[in-house]
Amino acid sequence: MKPLLVLTLAFALLPSAPPLSAQDGDRVVVPFSNPSGAKRLQCNLVDGSIIVKAHRGNDVIVESKGLDGGRKRRGSPPPGMRRLEPPGVGLQVDEQDNLIKIGALPSRSAEITITAPADTSLKLSTVNNGNITVEGVTGEMDISNLNGNITIRDVGGAVVAHTLNGKLIAVLHSVTAGKPMSFSTLNGDVDVTLPPDVKASLKMKSDNGDIFTDFEVTLKPSTSTPTGSRDSKGRYKLRSDRTTYATINGGGPDFSFTTLNGNLYIRKGK
Repeated sequence: MKPLLVLTLAFALLPSAPPLSAQDGDRVVVPFSNPSGAKRLQCNLVDGSIIVKAHRGNDVIVESKGLDGGRKRRGSPPPGMRRLEPPGVGLQVDEQDNLIKIGALPSRSAEITITAPADTSLKLSTVNNGNITVEGVTGEMDISNLNGNITIRDVGGAVVAHTLNGKLIAVLHSVTAGKPMSFSTLNGDVDVTLPPDVKASLKMKSDNGDIFTDFEVTLKPSTSTPTGSRDSKGRYKLRSDRTTYATINGGGPDFSFTTLNGNLYIRKGK
């Protein structure tokens, strides 16, 4: 097992560095222990946004800044006193076995900007008050946001992305052959652009919206049957599955697109 590299940045990045103000952030460069091996990166936040960009280097550059002063407010100071804000967001980074993990103190609202090699696989999540943006990456992506948007641009590989309250936009220039993908939200639109020659079997569902596409698709009959049940007052209700099934370019791995309150847009790239 490779040695564990741990970096915790709460007040200053280096002992010789000047103190950072509360409006400044932290910046650190993290090398992968095996630059030629499979690279993985995780970033999990409780409060804030995550931005990932690709570059041609082998290291990962992590930059952070606090939002709204960097700390969640917990009431007003006592009379005659003022709150002193420590600088930074409590950035925490560790690397082991070619996996880089990034986080911030749960009490801090942060924006984390990550610049990584293009072939890095990502696992990203945030819960409150932030969006997730990924651009230029070609690895596998597992992205989750509870209350915010997900935007994925100019990527290749395989994507699983879900947000609960927000829109989901993804533009893929290439996909990993044979890999299933999933794009879903509860409240918002799902707008996905795929390569024109992609081979896929589509599973699409919008309970309170429409489905749009400019692909030449072959619709398939649903294999499900309506289900019925009685509620607590003895009333019988029948429910039918509104899932639409189709294939693109003869079919392939399963691609799922789901929203409860919103539209689905499945676009053909150029």
